[in-house]
Amino acid sequence: MSSTPQVDIPGCGTVQGVQAATHSTVAKFLNIPYATVTERWRPAVKPASWTGVRDASKQGPVCPQPRTDNPLISLEGITEFSEENCLNLNIFAPKDQWSNKSQPLIPVMIWIHGGGYRDGGNAMSLYDGTKLVAESMDIDRPVIVVTINYRLNFFGFLSSPELVQDVQSDTRLSPNEKSVGNWGLLDQKMALEWVRDHITAFGGNPEEITAFGESSGAASIGYHLSIPAHHGLFQRAIMQSGAATSLTARPAEVINRKDFIPLCRYFEARGDIDPNLPPQEKLDILRSISATDLAAAGDDDRAFAFLPTVDNVLIHGDVQRWIHDPARYDPGVKAVMLGDCPDEGTTLVAGLGESSYVEWPGKLIRHFPPGKSHESVVRDLGTIYGIPESNPDAERISADVIHDAIFLYPIHATTVALMGTEGYSRPNEPLRVVRYRFDRPLSIPDLRCFGTAHHAIELPFVFGPDLFTNHFSEADKELSREVQRIWIRFAHGQVDDGNAIEFTAGGDIQRTPEQLDTWTRLSAEKLALWKPGEP
Repeated sequence: MSSTPQVDIPGCGTVQGVQAATHSTVAKFLNIPYATVTERWRPAVKPASWTGVRDASKQGPVCPQPRTDNPLISLEGITEFSEENCLNLNIFAPKDQWSNKSQPLIPVMIWIHGGGYRDGGNAMSLYDGTKLVAESMDIDRPVIVVTINYRLNFFGFLSSPELVQDVQSDTRLSPNEKSVGNWGLLDQKMALEWVRDHITAFGGNPEEITAFGESSGAASIGYHLSIPAHHGLFQRAIMQSGAATSLTARPAEVINRKDFIPLCRYFEARGDIDPNLPPQEKLDILRSISATDLAAAGDDDRAFAFLPTVDNVLIHGDVQRWIHDPARYDPGVKAVMLGDCPDEGTTLVAGLGESSYVEWPGKLIRHFPPGKSHESVVRDLGTIYGIPESNPDAERISADVIHDAIFLYPIHATTVALMGTEGYSRPNEPLRVVRYRFDRPLSIPDLRCFGTAHHAIELPFVFGPDLFTNHFSEADKELSREVQRIWIRFAHGQVDDGNAIEFTAGGDIQRTPEQLDTWTRLSAEKLALWKPGEP
Protein backbone atom coordinates (compact mmCIF):
# COMPACT_ATOMS: atom_id res chain seq x y z
CA MET A 1 0.00 0.00 0.00
CA SER A 2 1.25 3.43 -0.83
CA SER A 3 2.02 5.67 2.14
CA THR A 4 -0.29 8.22 0.47
CA PRO A 5 -3.43 6.20 -0.29
CA GLN A 6 -6.09 7.82 -2.46
CA VAL A 7 -9.81 7.11 -2.72
CA ASP A 8 -12.30 8.52 -5.21
CA ILE A 9 -15.63 9.19 -3.48
CA PRO A 10 -18.44 9.47 -6.04
CA GLY A 11 -20.36 12.69 -5.64
CA CYS A 12 -17.69 14.19 -3.37
CA GLY A 13 -14.20 14.07 -4.81
CA THR A 14 -10.82 12.43 -4.27
CA VAL A 15 -9.17 12.21 -0.85
CA GLN A 16 -5.55 11.43 -0.11
CA GLY A 17 -5.01 9.88 3.29
CA VAL A 18 -1.97 8.66 5.15
CA GLN A 19 -0.57 5.37 6.31
CA ALA A 20 -0.91 4.92 10.07
CA ALA A 21 2.43 5.52 11.75
CA THR A 22 2.05 2.63 14.19
CA HIS A 23 0.41 0.07 11.87
CA SER A 24 1.45 0.03 8.22
CA THR A 25 -1.56 -2.15 7.37
CA VAL A 26 -4.01 0.65 8.25
CA ALA A 27 -4.80 3.80 6.27
CA LYS A 28 -6.31 6.95 7.77
CA PHE A 29 -8.50 9.43 5.90
CA LEU A 30 -9.06 12.44 8.14
CA ASN A 31 -11.24 15.56 8.06
CA ILE A 32 -13.69 14.46 5.36
CA PRO A 33 -16.62 16.91 5.38
CA TYR A 34 -20.08 15.34 5.61
CA ALA A 35 -21.96 18.63 6.18
CA THR A 36 -21.43 22.35 6.60
CA VAL A 37 -22.90 24.79 9.13
CA THR A 38 -23.98 27.84 7.16
CA GLU A 39 -26.08 29.43 9.90
CA ARG A 40 -26.13 29.13 13.70
CA TRP A 41 -29.13 27.23 15.12
CA ARG A 42 -30.24 25.90 11.77
CA PRO A 43 -29.89 22.46 10.17
CA ALA A 44 -26.55 21.80 8.51
CA VAL A 45 -26.38 21.39 4.73
CA LYS A 46 -24.54 18.96 2.50
CA PRO A 47 -21.09 20.26 1.53
CA ALA A 48 -20.10 21.07 -2.00
CA SER A 49 -17.98 18.55 -3.88
CA TRP A 50 -14.36 19.44 -4.50
CA THR A 51 -12.02 19.30 -7.46
CA GLY A 52 -8.49 18.00 -7.36
CA VAL A 53 -7.21 15.90 -4.46
CA ARG A 54 -8.26 16.79 -0.93
CA ASP A 55 -5.59 16.39 1.74
CA ALA A 56 -7.00 13.92 4.29
CA SER A 57 -3.79 13.39 6.25
CA LYS A 58 -4.44 15.81 9.12
CA GLN A 59 -7.12 16.11 11.78
CA GLY A 60 -9.84 18.63 11.10
CA PRO A 61 -11.56 21.09 13.43
CA VAL A 62 -14.07 20.05 16.09
CA CYS A 63 -17.02 21.93 17.55
CA PRO A 64 -16.10 24.93 19.74
CA GLN A 65 -16.18 23.89 23.39
CA PRO A 66 -14.74 24.58 26.83
CA ARG A 67 -11.47 22.98 27.83
CA THR A 68 -11.35 20.11 30.32
CA ASP A 69 -8.68 19.05 32.81
CA ASN A 70 -9.84 15.42 33.07
CA PRO A 71 -6.93 13.27 31.78
CA LEU A 72 -9.28 10.50 30.65
CA ILE A 73 -11.20 12.85 28.35
CA SER A 74 -8.13 14.83 27.39
CA LEU A 75 -8.61 16.89 24.25
CA GLU A 76 -5.07 15.96 23.21
CA GLY A 77 -4.97 15.80 19.44
CA ILE A 78 -7.44 18.64 18.91
CA THR A 79 -5.74 21.67 17.40
CA GLU A 80 -8.59 23.59 15.79
CA PHE A 81 -12.17 24.56 16.60
CA SER A 82 -14.67 25.74 14.00
CA GLU A 83 -18.41 26.24 14.05
CA GLU A 84 -18.70 26.19 10.26
CA ASN A 85 -16.35 23.30 9.44
CA CYS A 86 -16.56 20.99 12.44
CA LEU A 87 -18.88 18.49 10.74
CA ASN A 88 -16.23 16.14 9.45
CA LEU A 89 -15.45 12.47 9.90
CA ASN A 90 -12.34 10.27 10.05
CA ILE A 91 -12.10 6.88 8.34
CA PHE A 92 -9.68 4.12 9.38
CA ALA A 93 -9.53 1.25 6.89
CA PRO A 94 -7.43 -1.86 6.15
CA LYS A 95 -4.84 -1.36 3.46
CA ASP A 96 -6.03 -1.81 -0.12
CA GLN A 97 -9.60 -2.54 1.00
CA TRP A 98 -10.88 0.15 -1.37
CA SER A 99 -8.68 -0.71 -4.35
CA ASN A 100 -9.16 -4.48 -4.58
CA LYS A 101 -12.66 -4.72 -6.01
CA SER A 102 -12.60 -8.53 -5.81
CA GLN A 103 -12.62 -8.37 -2.01
CA PRO A 104 -16.02 -8.52 -0.29
CA LEU A 105 -17.29 -5.37 1.39
CA ILE A 106 -16.59 -5.39 5.13
CA PRO A 107 -18.56 -4.22 8.21
CA VAL A 108 -18.33 -0.62 9.37
CA MET A 109 -18.21 0.69 12.95
CA ILE A 110 -19.25 4.34 13.45
CA TRP A 111 -18.11 5.96 16.70
CA ILE A 112 -20.27 8.67 18.33
CA HIS A 113 -18.22 10.29 21.09
CA GLY A 114 -19.48 11.24 24.55
CA GLY A 115 -18.88 14.31 26.66
CA GLY A 116 -22.33 15.18 28.01
CA TYR A 117 -23.23 16.96 24.75
CA ARG A 118 -20.74 19.54 26.00
CA ASP A 119 -17.29 18.61 24.72
CA GLY A 120 -15.27 16.04 22.78
CA GLY A 121 -14.41 15.38 19.16
CA ASN A 122 -13.08 12.83 16.69
CA ALA A 123 -9.64 14.46 16.72
CA MET A 124 -9.03 13.33 20.30
CA SER A 125 -6.10 10.92 20.45
CA LEU A 126 -8.26 8.61 22.56
CA TYR A 127 -10.53 7.95 19.57
CA ASP A 128 -7.91 6.93 17.03
CA GLY A 129 -9.34 3.84 15.32
CA THR A 130 -6.02 2.46 14.09
CA LYS A 131 -5.56 -0.28 16.69
CA LEU A 132 -9.17 -1.42 16.44
CA VAL A 133 -8.80 -1.87 12.67
CA ALA A 134 -5.40 -3.55 13.07
CA GLU A 135 -6.84 -6.01 15.59
CA SER A 136 -9.73 -6.78 13.25
CA MET A 137 -7.23 -7.75 10.57
CA ASP A 138 -5.22 -9.87 12.99
CA ILE A 139 -8.28 -12.01 13.76
CA ASP A 140 -9.39 -12.10 10.11
CA ARG A 141 -12.54 -10.10 10.81
CA PRO A 142 -11.67 -6.80 9.11
CA VAL A 143 -13.72 -3.69 9.83
CA ILE A 144 -13.66 -0.04 8.88
CA VAL A 145 -13.89 2.44 11.77
CA VAL A 146 -15.45 5.88 11.28
CA THR A 147 -15.36 8.61 13.95
CA ILE A 148 -17.60 11.65 13.64
CA ASN A 149 -18.08 15.15 15.00
CA TYR A 150 -21.35 16.89 15.74
CA ARG A 151 -22.38 20.24 17.18
CA LEU A 152 -22.18 20.47 20.98
CA ASN A 153 -23.17 22.66 23.93
CA PHE A 154 -24.83 25.95 22.98
CA PHE A 155 -24.28 25.25 19.27
CA GLY A 156 -26.09 21.94 19.15
CA PHE A 157 -28.37 21.75 22.19
CA LEU A 158 -29.97 25.11 23.02
CA SER A 159 -33.65 25.99 23.09
CA SER A 160 -36.02 28.72 24.24
CA PRO A 161 -39.47 29.99 23.25
CA GLU A 162 -37.78 32.75 21.20
CA LEU A 163 -35.62 30.22 19.38
CA VAL A 164 -38.66 28.02 18.71
CA GLN A 165 -40.51 31.00 17.24
CA ASP A 166 -37.44 32.00 15.24
CA VAL A 167 -37.16 28.55 13.66
CA GLN A 168 -40.89 28.03 13.13
CA SER A 169 -41.14 31.33 11.24
CA ASP A 170 -38.32 30.41 8.83
CA THR A 171 -40.12 29.70 5.55
CA ARG A 172 -36.97 28.19 4.06
CA LEU A 173 -37.31 25.13 6.30
CA SER A 174 -39.51 22.11 5.71
CA PRO A 175 -41.64 20.87 8.65
CA ASN A 176 -39.10 18.12 9.42
CA GLU A 177 -36.29 20.70 9.50
CA LYS A 178 -37.95 22.77 12.21
CA SER A 179 -36.55 20.78 15.10
CA VAL A 180 -35.19 23.08 17.82
CA GLY A 181 -32.44 22.22 20.30
CA ASN A 182 -31.52 18.94 18.61
CA TRP A 183 -29.09 20.10 15.94
CA GLY A 184 -26.40 17.82 17.32
CA LEU A 185 -28.63 14.78 16.80
CA LEU A 186 -29.51 15.97 13.29
CA ASP A 187 -25.79 16.32 12.55
CA GLN A 188 -25.23 12.73 13.65
CA LYS A 189 -28.01 11.61 11.32
CA MET A 190 -26.31 13.35 8.41
CA ALA A 191 -23.01 11.65 9.28
CA LEU A 192 -24.70 8.23 9.40
CA GLU A 193 -26.35 8.96 6.05
CA TRP A 194 -23.02 10.01 4.54
CA VAL A 195 -21.43 6.74 5.62
CA ARG A 196 -24.37 4.74 4.28
CA ASP A 197 -24.15 6.52 0.92
CA HIS A 198 -20.36 6.67 0.46
CA ILE A 199 -18.58 3.99 2.49
CA THR A 200 -18.52 1.53 -0.42
CA ALA A 201 -15.81 3.74 -1.94
CA PHE A 202 -13.60 2.59 0.96
CA GLY A 203 -14.69 -1.05 0.72
CA GLY A 204 -17.28 -0.84 3.50
CA ASN A 205 -20.65 -2.55 3.52
CA PRO A 206 -23.50 -0.03 3.99
CA GLU A 207 -25.78 -2.87 5.09
CA GLU A 208 -23.47 -3.95 7.92
CA ILE A 209 -23.07 -0.82 10.02
CA THR A 210 -22.63 -0.82 13.79
CA ALA A 211 -23.13 2.46 15.63
CA PHE A 212 -21.16 2.49 18.88
CA GLY A 213 -20.82 5.26 21.42
CA GLU A 214 -20.22 6.09 25.05
CA SER A 215 -22.15 8.25 27.52
CA SER A 216 -23.93 10.95 25.49
CA GLY A 217 -22.84 9.06 22.37
CA ALA A 218 -24.69 6.00 23.67
CA ALA A 219 -27.65 8.20 24.61
CA SER A 220 -27.67 9.51 21.04
CA ILE A 221 -27.85 5.97 19.70
CA GLY A 222 -30.84 5.41 21.98
CA TYR A 223 -32.59 8.38 20.39
CA HIS A 224 -31.74 7.23 16.86
CA LEU A 225 -33.18 3.79 17.66
CA SER A 226 -36.46 5.43 18.69
CA ILE A 227 -36.94 8.25 16.15
CA PRO A 228 -38.69 6.87 13.02
CA ALA A 229 -37.02 9.39 10.69
CA HIS A 230 -33.63 8.06 11.86
CA HIS A 231 -34.37 4.38 11.31
CA GLY A 232 -32.43 2.31 8.80
CA LEU A 233 -29.08 4.01 9.37
CA PHE A 234 -27.37 1.12 11.19
CA GLN A 235 -27.99 -2.58 11.80
CA ARG A 236 -26.29 -3.07 15.17
CA ALA A 237 -25.56 -0.87 18.16
CA ILE A 238 -23.17 -0.86 21.11
CA MET A 239 -24.22 1.51 23.89
CA GLN A 240 -21.44 2.05 26.42
CA SER A 241 -22.45 3.65 29.74
CA GLY A 242 -25.53 5.40 28.50
CA ALA A 243 -29.09 5.22 27.19
CA ALA A 244 -31.44 7.88 25.87
CA THR A 245 -32.89 8.59 29.31
CA SER A 246 -29.42 8.98 30.77
CA LEU A 247 -29.73 12.44 29.22
CA THR A 248 -33.47 12.85 29.04
CA ALA A 249 -34.76 15.47 26.62
CA ARG A 250 -36.57 18.35 28.30
CA PRO A 251 -39.23 20.80 27.04
CA ALA A 252 -38.02 24.07 25.54
CA GLU A 253 -39.12 26.07 28.58
CA VAL A 254 -36.89 23.93 30.82
CA ILE A 255 -33.87 24.35 28.53
CA ASN A 256 -34.72 28.05 28.44
CA ARG A 257 -34.45 28.36 32.24
CA LYS A 258 -31.41 26.12 32.48
CA ASP A 259 -29.34 27.39 29.56
CA PHE A 260 -30.79 30.22 27.47
CA ILE A 261 -31.57 32.71 30.25
CA PRO A 262 -28.18 32.15 32.00
CA LEU A 263 -26.48 32.53 28.61
CA CYS A 264 -28.15 35.89 28.07
CA ARG A 265 -27.19 36.99 31.58
CA TYR A 266 -23.58 35.97 30.94
CA PHE A 267 -23.35 38.31 27.95
CA GLU A 268 -25.36 41.00 29.72
CA ALA A 269 -22.71 41.00 32.44
CA ARG A 270 -20.03 41.38 29.77
CA GLY A 271 -21.86 44.32 28.24
CA ASP A 272 -22.64 42.56 24.96
CA ILE A 273 -26.41 42.49 25.52
CA ASP A 274 -28.64 45.22 26.92
CA PRO A 275 -30.80 43.48 29.56
CA ASN A 276 -33.75 45.69 28.57
CA LEU A 277 -33.89 44.36 25.03
CA PRO A 278 -36.79 42.07 24.06
CA PRO A 279 -35.86 38.36 23.90
CA GLN A 280 -35.89 38.19 20.09
CA GLU A 281 -33.30 40.97 19.84
CA LYS A 282 -31.18 39.21 22.45
CA LEU A 283 -31.34 36.12 20.24
CA ASP A 284 -30.15 38.13 17.24
CA ILE A 285 -27.15 39.35 19.24
CA LEU A 286 -26.36 35.83 20.45
CA ARG A 287 -26.30 34.71 16.84
CA SER A 288 -23.63 37.34 16.12
CA ILE A 289 -21.41 36.47 19.11
CA SER A 290 -18.15 34.79 18.06
CA ALA A 291 -18.01 31.02 18.34
CA THR A 292 -15.07 31.26 20.74
CA ASP A 293 -16.94 33.55 23.12
CA LEU A 294 -20.12 31.49 22.93
CA ALA A 295 -18.26 28.29 23.82
CA ALA A 296 -16.48 30.02 26.71
CA ALA A 297 -19.86 30.81 28.26
CA GLY A 298 -20.23 27.11 29.03
CA ASP A 299 -16.90 26.84 30.80
CA ASP A 300 -18.26 26.30 34.30
CA ASP A 301 -17.65 22.55 34.79
CA ARG A 302 -21.35 21.76 34.94
CA ALA A 303 -22.15 18.05 34.77
CA PHE A 304 -24.89 17.07 32.34
CA ALA A 305 -25.31 20.71 31.39
CA PHE A 306 -26.73 20.08 27.92
CA LEU A 307 -29.73 17.99 26.93
CA PRO A 308 -31.85 17.38 23.83
CA THR A 309 -35.19 19.18 23.58
CA VAL A 310 -38.74 17.84 23.44
CA ASP A 311 -39.65 19.85 20.35
CA ASN A 312 -42.56 17.72 19.06
CA VAL A 313 -40.78 17.49 15.73
CA LEU A 314 -37.95 15.08 16.44
CA ILE A 315 -38.68 14.14 20.06
CA HIS A 316 -42.21 13.97 21.39
CA GLY A 317 -44.20 13.88 24.62
CA ASP A 318 -43.32 11.98 27.77
CA VAL A 319 -39.78 10.93 26.91
CA GLN A 320 -39.38 8.46 29.78
CA ARG A 321 -42.28 6.40 28.44
CA TRP A 322 -41.86 7.22 24.74
CA ILE A 323 -38.25 6.10 24.62
CA HIS A 324 -38.96 2.78 26.37
CA ASP A 325 -41.87 1.80 24.13
CA PRO A 326 -40.75 -1.39 22.30
CA ALA A 327 -42.93 -0.50 19.31
CA ARG A 328 -40.77 2.55 18.59
CA TYR A 329 -37.43 0.78 18.14
CA ASP A 330 -35.94 0.47 14.66
CA PRO A 331 -37.22 -2.88 13.30
CA GLY A 332 -34.16 -3.22 11.07
CA VAL A 333 -31.67 -3.38 13.94
CA LYS A 334 -30.40 -6.93 14.46
CA ALA A 335 -28.52 -6.73 17.76
CA VAL A 336 -27.80 -4.31 20.60
CA MET A 337 -25.07 -4.62 23.24
CA LEU A 338 -25.22 -2.24 26.18
CA GLY A 339 -23.46 -1.98 29.50
CA ASP A 340 -21.99 0.04 32.32
CA CYS A 341 -19.18 0.29 34.87
CA PRO A 342 -19.77 -0.25 38.62
CA ASP A 343 -18.49 3.18 39.69
CA GLU A 344 -19.97 5.46 37.02
CA GLY A 345 -20.89 8.19 39.49
CA THR A 346 -17.46 8.77 41.01
CA THR A 347 -16.16 10.97 38.20
CA LEU A 348 -19.35 13.01 37.95
CA VAL A 349 -20.24 13.82 41.53
CA ALA A 350 -17.70 16.65 41.76
CA GLY A 351 -19.39 18.44 38.87
CA LEU A 352 -22.64 18.49 40.81
CA GLY A 353 -21.14 20.08 43.88
CA GLU A 354 -22.72 17.52 46.20
CA SER A 355 -19.72 16.87 48.46
CA SER A 356 -21.12 19.11 51.21
CA TYR A 357 -23.50 17.10 53.36
CA VAL A 358 -25.29 20.23 54.58
CA GLU A 359 -26.40 20.95 50.99
CA TRP A 360 -27.35 17.38 50.18
CA PRO A 361 -29.38 16.28 48.19
CA GLY A 362 -29.32 19.66 46.40
CA LYS A 363 -28.94 19.30 42.65
CA LEU A 364 -29.56 15.55 42.76
CA ILE A 365 -33.28 16.33 42.79
CA ARG A 366 -33.21 17.28 39.12
CA HIS A 367 -32.19 13.76 38.12
CA PHE A 368 -35.41 12.23 39.40
CA PRO A 369 -37.96 11.18 36.78
CA PRO A 370 -41.10 13.25 36.23
CA GLY A 371 -44.01 12.74 38.58
CA LYS A 372 -41.91 12.58 41.77
CA SER A 373 -42.55 15.25 44.38
CA HIS A 374 -39.68 16.99 46.16
CA GLU A 375 -40.81 15.60 49.49
CA SER A 376 -40.97 12.01 48.25
CA VAL A 377 -37.55 12.36 46.63
CA VAL A 378 -35.87 13.49 49.84
CA ARG A 379 -37.67 10.82 51.85
CA ASP A 380 -36.83 7.99 49.46
CA LEU A 381 -33.20 9.03 49.08
CA GLY A 382 -32.73 8.91 52.83
CA THR A 383 -34.53 5.58 53.20
CA ILE A 384 -32.78 3.77 50.35
CA TYR A 385 -29.33 5.37 50.15
CA GLY A 386 -28.90 6.77 53.66
CA ILE A 387 -28.54 10.28 55.02
CA PRO A 388 -24.96 11.65 54.94
CA GLU A 389 -23.38 12.82 58.17
CA SER A 390 -20.13 14.12 56.67
CA ASN A 391 -18.77 15.42 53.39
CA PRO A 392 -17.23 12.03 52.44
CA ASP A 393 -20.60 10.44 53.16
CA ALA A 394 -22.33 12.96 50.90
CA GLU A 395 -19.85 12.33 48.10
CA ARG A 396 -20.15 8.54 48.34
CA ILE A 397 -23.95 8.53 48.51
CA SER A 398 -24.24 11.10 45.72
CA ALA A 399 -22.01 8.97 43.50
CA ASP A 400 -24.26 5.97 44.14
CA VAL A 401 -27.38 7.99 43.35
CA ILE A 402 -25.90 9.38 40.13
CA HIS A 403 -24.79 5.92 39.06
CA ASP A 404 -28.25 4.45 39.54
CA ALA A 405 -30.24 7.40 38.19
CA ILE A 406 -28.15 8.35 35.16
CA PHE A 407 -26.74 5.00 34.12
CA LEU A 408 -27.96 1.81 35.73
CA TYR A 409 -31.72 2.39 35.65
CA PRO A 410 -31.86 3.88 32.11
CA ILE A 411 -29.70 1.02 30.79
CA HIS A 412 -31.84 -1.54 32.62
CA ALA A 413 -35.09 0.01 31.35
CA THR A 414 -33.73 0.12 27.79
CA THR A 415 -32.63 -3.52 28.02
CA VAL A 416 -36.09 -4.60 29.16
CA ALA A 417 -37.74 -2.53 26.41
CA LEU A 418 -35.46 -4.00 23.72
CA MET A 419 -36.30 -7.48 24.92
CA GLY A 420 -39.97 -6.58 24.54
CA THR A 421 -39.70 -6.01 20.78
CA GLU A 422 -40.53 -9.66 20.02
CA GLY A 423 -44.22 -8.88 19.65
CA TYR A 424 -43.63 -6.41 16.84
CA SER A 425 -42.89 -6.85 13.15
CA ARG A 426 -39.17 -7.35 12.72
CA PRO A 427 -37.68 -8.52 9.40
CA ASN A 428 -34.54 -9.66 11.20
CA GLU A 429 -36.13 -11.36 14.20
CA PRO A 430 -35.21 -12.09 16.82
CA LEU A 431 -33.42 -8.99 18.10
CA ARG A 432 -30.39 -10.11 20.07
CA VAL A 433 -29.69 -8.15 23.26
CA VAL A 434 -26.43 -8.50 25.19
CA ARG A 435 -25.50 -6.81 28.48
CA TYR A 436 -21.98 -6.26 29.74
CA ARG A 437 -20.41 -4.94 32.92
CA PHE A 438 -16.88 -3.50 32.88
CA ASP A 439 -15.25 -3.73 36.30
CA ARG A 440 -11.54 -3.37 35.45
CA PRO A 441 -9.91 -0.21 36.86
CA LEU A 442 -7.02 1.52 35.12
CA SER A 443 -4.24 3.09 37.16
CA ILE A 444 -4.16 6.75 36.15
CA PRO A 445 -2.86 8.60 39.25
CA ASP A 446 -4.06 12.00 38.02
CA LEU A 447 -7.66 10.89 38.25
CA ARG A 448 -9.64 11.85 41.33
CA CYS A 449 -11.32 8.42 41.23
CA PHE A 450 -8.00 6.54 40.94
CA GLY A 451 -8.38 2.78 41.26
CA THR A 452 -12.12 2.54 40.51
CA ALA A 453 -14.06 1.24 37.51
CA HIS A 454 -15.46 4.70 36.84
CA HIS A 455 -17.32 6.33 33.98
CA ALA A 456 -15.47 5.98 30.63
CA ILE A 457 -12.87 3.58 32.05
CA GLU A 458 -13.52 1.11 29.22
CA LEU A 459 -12.57 3.58 26.47
CA PRO A 460 -8.80 2.94 26.51
CA PHE A 461 -9.55 -0.78 26.38
CA VAL A 462 -11.89 -0.40 23.39
CA PHE A 463 -9.53 1.81 21.37
CA GLY A 464 -6.23 0.75 22.94
CA PRO A 465 -4.57 4.08 22.10
CA ASP A 466 -0.94 4.93 22.70
CA LEU A 467 -2.16 7.76 24.94
CA PHE A 468 -2.50 5.31 27.85
CA THR A 469 0.32 2.86 27.12
CA ASN A 470 2.23 3.83 30.28
CA HIS A 471 -0.79 2.87 32.39
CA PHE A 472 -1.39 -0.51 30.74
CA SER A 473 -0.02 -3.63 32.42
CA GLU A 474 0.48 -6.74 30.29
CA ALA A 475 -2.84 -8.00 31.66
CA ASP A 476 -4.49 -4.72 30.64
CA LYS A 477 -3.09 -5.03 27.12
CA GLU A 478 -4.43 -8.55 26.77
CA LEU A 479 -7.83 -7.50 28.12
CA SER A 480 -7.88 -4.62 25.63
CA ARG A 481 -7.33 -7.08 22.78
CA GLU A 482 -10.15 -9.29 24.08
CA VAL A 483 -12.52 -6.32 24.40
CA GLN A 484 -11.68 -5.25 20.86
CA ARG A 485 -12.30 -8.77 19.56
CA ILE A 486 -15.72 -8.92 21.20
CA TRP A 487 -16.67 -5.53 19.72
CA ILE A 488 -15.33 -6.55 16.29
CA ARG A 489 -17.07 -9.92 16.25
CA PHE A 490 -20.29 -8.19 17.27
CA ALA A 491 -19.95 -5.88 14.24
CA HIS A 492 -19.61 -9.04 12.12
CA GLY A 493 -22.85 -10.39 13.56
CA GLN A 494 -21.08 -12.93 15.76
CA VAL A 495 -22.75 -12.28 19.09
CA ASP A 496 -20.94 -13.89 22.01
CA ASP A 497 -22.41 -16.88 23.79
CA GLY A 498 -24.44 -15.99 26.86
CA ASN A 499 -26.73 -13.07 27.47
CA ALA A 500 -24.27 -11.19 29.66
CA ILE A 501 -20.52 -10.52 29.72
CA GLU A 502 -18.59 -9.39 32.77
CA PHE A 503 -15.08 -7.93 32.52
CA THR A 504 -13.96 -8.51 36.09
CA ALA A 505 -11.68 -6.40 38.27
CA GLY A 506 -9.08 -9.14 37.98
CA GLY A 507 -9.09 -8.95 34.19
CA ASP A 508 -11.06 -12.14 33.52
CA ILE A 509 -14.03 -12.34 31.16
CA GLN A 510 -17.07 -14.24 32.40
CA ARG A 511 -20.17 -15.09 30.37
CA THR A 512 -23.54 -16.07 31.77
CA PRO A 513 -26.89 -17.18 30.31
CA GLU A 514 -28.71 -15.26 33.05
CA GLN A 515 -31.92 -13.52 31.99
CA LEU A 516 -31.17 -9.86 31.35
CA ASP A 517 -34.33 -8.50 32.92
CA THR A 518 -33.03 -9.80 36.26
CA TRP A 519 -29.33 -9.06 35.65
CA THR A 520 -29.22 -5.78 37.55
CA ARG A 521 -27.77 -4.45 40.77
CA LEU A 522 -30.92 -2.44 41.40
CA SER A 523 -33.05 -3.65 44.28
CA ALA A 524 -36.83 -3.69 44.02
CA GLU A 525 -36.88 -0.48 46.08
CA LYS A 526 -34.46 1.25 43.70
CA LEU A 527 -36.36 0.06 40.64
CA ALA A 528 -39.53 1.56 42.09
CA LEU A 529 -37.71 4.77 43.00
CA TRP A 530 -36.30 5.42 39.53
CA LYS A 531 -39.33 4.33 37.55
CA PRO A 532 -41.15 7.44 36.28
CA GLY A 533 -44.17 8.47 38.31
CA GLU A 534 -47.50 9.58 36.94
CA PRO A 535 -47.14 12.94 35.19
